[in-house]
Amino acid sequence: MATTINPRIAGLRAWADTSLERAAVELLIGFNGSHLMDGPWIRRGAPGLFWFDPDTAADESGHLSGGERRVLAVATSLVSPSRPVDLGDVMTGIDPNAFALVIQAMGQAYGLTATDNEKGA
Repeated sequence: MATTINPRIAGLRAWADTSLERAAVELLIGFNGSHLMDGPWIRRGAPGLFWFDPDTAADESGHLSGGERRVLAVATSLVSPSRPVDLGDVMTGIDPNAFALVIQAMGQAYGLTATDNEKGA
């Protein structure tokens, strides 16, 4: 049975040009059943073209839970160096699954892979 991929996911993965952008995109995709993929920070252009808008994400203060806001802040900081985040505050305010995703995103952002981790790199 063939699985179809969400066009937003495919479009965002195509947009992500740097390891930081790829890490942010995978964090958004992996968190909470891809719930953060539904926000206004996922922008759409021509058919099939999507991108993550860190300015819109940084202005988010409405309908998200504290954990969702923290994970979105991490994704925003990965894409926008002008939007740093305090990882100490983030990590103490998220559940274990989100914690693991953030750690994975940080490793991906800086070029580490699971294989590197197993080697003690």
